Amino acid sequence: MARLLIVAALSCVIGAVLEHGITRLVSQRHQHTRAVMWLSQFHLDNAIAAARANQCQRLSAERVSLGHDYEELVQAFPDAYGRDAEFRARADALKTALQMSGAAALDCADPSATVKKIHDACDDCHRQYRD
Repeated sequence: MARLLIVAALSCVIGAVLEHGITRLVSQRHQHTRAVMWLSQFHLDNAIAAARANQCQRLSAERVSLGHDYEELVQAFPDAYGRDAEFRARADALKTALQMSGAAALDCADPSATVKKIHDACDDCHRQYRD
């Protein structure tokens, strides 16, 4: 009976160690994609705040940061970008929104419209691919 308890306890410990290792491996695998999304959300939130405060320079800087995030997005999702035409179209819509908003961001003609284009491009992709 004592041997059975020792084997059962040892099996539980080994199972817990294996589960922890597998969980870490899976979470590290998606670390870059999550980081890109979190950073993009941070810059989008800052762009929204800048648009509300009518801070032209800050909005322009956040737009540039989001442009860099777009480049990271392509690297974070290479299979989806390379093989899924709809994902690529949605990602490129973000790039277009960032580029088209350049003039509006620099002269602050309509900062809300600038941010809305970018936000809508993000939302369109998230509706299709998030969770």
